Amino acid sequence: MSEGLAQDGEEASRGRAGRGARLVARAVVCALGCVGGSALVLPARAQAQRDTTAARPAEVRSAATWRSASADSLVQRAIARRGVQLADSTLLSYTADAHGFLAFLVQLGEGVLLPPKVVQSEELALTIAWWQPGRSAQQLVGRRDTTLLPADVAYYRDRYGVVLDNLPDRIRLGDGQDVRDVPHPLAANAAATYEYAMGRPLTINIPGRTILVDEVKFRPRDAATAAAVGSVYLDRESAAVVRLSMTFTRAAILDKRIETLVVTLENGLVRERYWLPRRQEVEVSRGSTWLDLPVRGVVRGKWEIAGYTVNERIADAVKTMPRWSSKPKAELDAYTFPGRVIDVLPPELQIATREDVVQARVQAEAAVRASMLARPATAKVATRGISDFARFTRAEGLALGLGGAHRTGQGVLVAARARYGFADEAVKGHLSVGPVPAFGRTPRWQLFAEREYRDLAFAERAGVTNSLASALFASDYTQPVDTRAAGLLWRSGNTSAFTWRLAAEDERAVLPRAHAATRTFAPTLLAWRLRGVRGEVQGTGGWAGDDPRAWRGTWQLVASAGGYRGDEELGWGPLVDPIPGASPPTRAVRPLVGRAQAQLHLTRPLGGERALFLYGMAGVSGGRDLPPQWLVFAGGPWSAPGYDYARFGARALVSARAEVRLPTWGPSIPLGRFGASPPRVTLAPFVQAVGAASGVPTAAGASSPAAGVYPSVGTGVLLFYDLLRVDVARGLRQGTWRFGIDIDRGFWGIL
Repeated sequence: MSEGLAQDGEEASRGRAGRGARLVARAVVCALGCVGGSALVLPARAQAQRDTTAARPAEVRSAATWRSASADSLVQRAIARRGVQLADSTLLSYTADAHGFLAFLVQLGEGVLLPPKVVQSEELALTIAWWQPGRSAQQLVGRRDTTLLPADVAYYRDRYGVVLDNLPDRIRLGDGQDVRDVPHPLAANAAATYEYAMGRPLTINIPGRTILVDEVKFRPRDAATAAAVGSVYLDRESAAVVRLSMTFTRAAILDKRIETLVVTLENGLVRERYWLPRRQEVEVSRGSTWLDLPVRGVVRGKWEIAGYTVNERIADAVKTMPRWSSKPKAELDAYTFPGRVIDVLPPELQIATREDVVQARVQAEAAVRASMLARPATAKVATRGISDFARFTRAEGLALGLGGAHRTGQGVLVAARARYGFADEAVKGHLSVGPVPAFGRTPRWQLFAEREYRDLAFAERAGVTNSLASALFASDYTQPVDTRAAGLLWRSGNTSAFTWRLAAEDERAVLPRAHAATRTFAPTLLAWRLRGVRGEVQGTGGWAGDDPRAWRGTWQLVASAGGYRGDEELGWGPLVDPIPGASPPTRAVRPLVGRAQAQLHLTRPLGGERALFLYGMAGVSGGRDLPPQWLVFAGGPWSAPGYDYARFGARALVSARAEVRLPTWGPSIPLGRFGASPPRVTLAPFVQAVGAASGVPTAAGASSPAAGVYPSVGTGVLLFYDLLRVDVARGLRQGTWRFGIDIDRGFWGIL
């Protein structure tokens, strides 16, 4: 079902400038389709030279006035300077060295701040020569790569070079497959295509000199034009380009899978006179044109240019070289880089949303009408993950589902999904409608109505793994409550980590209906029948420090509060049969309740491939007449290994794990054109403890564990690129031996 997994364009016909661009782990994410290719380029901050930034005056903070005379004047000066080859006859030539990275990553799930999975990364060394009149030669002299997931990744050739002269008058990226022949905002006739507005000024302090820099924003005059949207920072004195950051209108982007394409070029002052390339970045994010699955292929490129020599003679042999070339593979491999490529991979390449990308998106949305940037009307098969198509649980048995989404030409998204369980003979589904921003897949707000078997606990295993375990061994790690709801979902911004939910709800208990191949399913939660209103906030995010040895992590938060009317029932109602032998309760209750749960995953390198991994989970709930479905739960391979699933249901609990990951030798598995898996496995011994404030029975016939601390010990073995994990654990207090096998947590969001 891959829609992409496609190589970047002209790679086959031009020969490879580097190994591959087909996407990931088909073996694991066989149904996905994202791609990877991109332009090249660089960061955004003039931090190396920018010591202070002038305060932003109130008049600049106000909305920019387009067709500004001052902006037009400054742009005309910049165009004139650009038209005469940097407008400085004293710059005859220069040479420089460039150090760069290309990384292909997979973004899994809707959490925009979640660090994506690095599939493959390359470290590059490049030599650059430039001479009048605007001639240049670049040569790739060093290259090494690390493949962290099975992949055959190839990049467009222009990813392996540095952008000179701030891009040509007709912009071309991705070997012309991403963007082709887009007018430059500083080209000679750019005023016919673009309009300009003044942005914020900056002050750059260097020894003995203060440089004033003006931001000029640009956008196309016509919404249907293939053009760029962004801003350029110009030296007020010389009108030289200090920084250029841009994205592109939908009409300019040729590859319709592209969701994000942002280019940032930053120049530095050389010899206190010449603004020459210093840093460059690019991000290209691709999805599927027909399957709306929360998976993206992301290519990020970064170059840093240094070691300039100016106005020295360029060798004749260099002048006869093509504009871009590469040394033979043997010489590329022999080039000496410090450290390992994965150790020196800049942390910002592993963060889903960089500052420059966010700024470009926000600026583009504010600058132009949504129709310039939004995708055209489309209809897609929509799903949150593979388990939306098929799953097996104790409540539903085999359940099959399908979803769809339609984006109108006005940017309104209508989405629906439905699922039918063959054991409970019931339909569950979700319908929503809301406006989609120019950038992004998810509406900022949406009205919805749904019926869902809501899972009360954090996931303990992948959805696909849980379905297999349920069908074969009656081992279901879900804690469902039948919830019918209608209300509002809202996010504060396109890159916000939090989603807010306010809904009127009707909650009912769910009984086991399915039969597994072996054994009998455990009872489900004795949920009360409740009707009322619930507010909830969910957040997901992650970070990576600037130091490769620093802590990196992800977090998840769910907090809710509700007011209900209901009965202290054992869980039956019009759609649920009574529990045999039980009498209906009669006491009416009016619960006012609150609940919060959080998860934290931290990793820190210890040297080599060793790492320290920490896991934490905490939850608290309370209120008047606390219903069972408002407890917090632990029990399972992550929250309480060595204990039954959801063994602990309490008003408050906390779980903590410390794990050391130690690579050792293991068999290598051949993967055809994807190469072979690394000849190693990773041992992961751990200790863990869960502390419960008070024990509460959570299912019919279940005993209540006493309040206290329940420790565990165990070890995991990570196999096949660390994609598969096998665990053996023992609960040391009223626990038992437990064995499990699962897929890497990073893929759970789409499984």
